[in-house]
Amino acid sequence: MSEVRLSEIFTNDAVQSFGDALRKALRIEEIKDYASFVELDYSETKEQLIEALKTFLRRYDSHARKLHLTRPSDTDLEKIMTLIDRVGVRLVKNAIISHALVKSEKAGE
Repeated sequence: MSEVRLSEIFTNDAVQSFGDALRKALRIEEIKDYASFVELDYSETKEQLIEALKTFLRRYDSHARKLHLTRPSDTDLEKIMTLIDRVGVRLVKNAIISHALVKSEKAGE
């Protein structure tokens, strides 16, 4: 793995997009998807993280459509996979989870 600054991971727009979606999935009453949070947190390998992201996106999609929420894009997913290949599962998943757990500066989140 090449040397990378944490700021490059935490400011990555795809990480922020997935973190934002996970934050909404955790905090919006109609969703309350703690299972995805746990599955992401326990992912240790690329395969486990991909499975956890797939499951999260499947659960989140119907709620996001119904509630008109922003969803991560195919480009976001590709950027996440590139970042995982570059820096590893642990840093990427922890950055996504960290974004989900902090208070957003956007209004209403």
